[in-house]
Amino acid sequence: MPVGLGVAVLAISSAAAVTKLAQPLGSEVVACLRVSVTAAGLCLVSRQATMRAVRALLLARREAWLTALAGLCLAAHFGAWIASLSMTSVVRSVALVSTQPLFAGLLARALGDEAPRRLYLGTLVAITGTLIMIGEADLGGDGRAWIGDLLALSGAVTAALYLAIGRRVHARLGDALPLEGYLVCVNVAAAACLGVFAAARGANWAPLGVTEADYLAVVWLGLIPGMIGHGLLNWAVRRVPVHVVSLAILVEPAGAALVAWALLGEGVGLREALGSGVLLGGILLGLPRRPRD
Repeated sequence: MPVGLGVAVLAISSAAAVTKLAQPLGSEVVACLRVSVTAAGLCLVSRQATMRAVRALLLARREAWLTALAGLCLAAHFGAWIASLSMTSVVRSVALVSTQPLFAGLLARALGDEAPRRLYLGTLVAITGTLIMIGEADLGGDGRAWIGDLLALSGAVTAALYLAIGRRVHARLGDALPLEGYLVCVNVAAAACLGVFAAARGANWAPLGVTEADYLAVVWLGLIPGMIGHGLLNWAVRRVPVHVVSLAILVEPAGAALVAWALLGEGVGLREALGSGVLLGGILLGLPRRPRD
């Protein structure tokens, strides 16, 4: 089990730096291609589950619309987060998008679930870390870093919405909706949304200066972080307590910073490091504890 979680964290930690390597492509193009590759890969390895999921959703119109809405949220998550990486640093972007568990908890509280006090305390600590981190001198000198920070935060919010909707769909359909097939449907919906958005913006799918390596980077994003990383996390969460998986995911910002340093030569400022540490401490504080027997 530790090996599986370690591979998952290593896989998802590569996403930010590899996304920056594909930057000749627009953020909406990278996001669309990434979820398309993930959907295609998942469909190839889980064709029967995909067909079962499609049949289940065709018989449940409300859940089908909710699945489409989850795909829209997933599209917004990747579109915003990938765009943030062109405006702010890897460590800031990944640390801010990692606040998703806190937003998920606050969303659950708004929907009527009970929330422990530590959720609010953790949120306050995370906000403090964010304020420390964004006090770092603007990376571009024109406000783009702050815009990138806001995009990363919006990516955390939409990720929380995506997971909340998925939880509701699975609660209603249960075993009739295989997880692998549901993920294919959601990624297809996200790819469609991002494709329409890219077309509306007149995105260039083969801009000047793009190379085969840039497209290979997108394939990496779809297969390694998308399929292997998140696939192993979904596998792990069925076998170990959720809080253990959540703690493992908190290693991602440090892993992403190391990968960015190795591939891009991107360093980490003192305030960024301090603020990220406080922010992640707030997330750790707000995470649910393992239930007692």
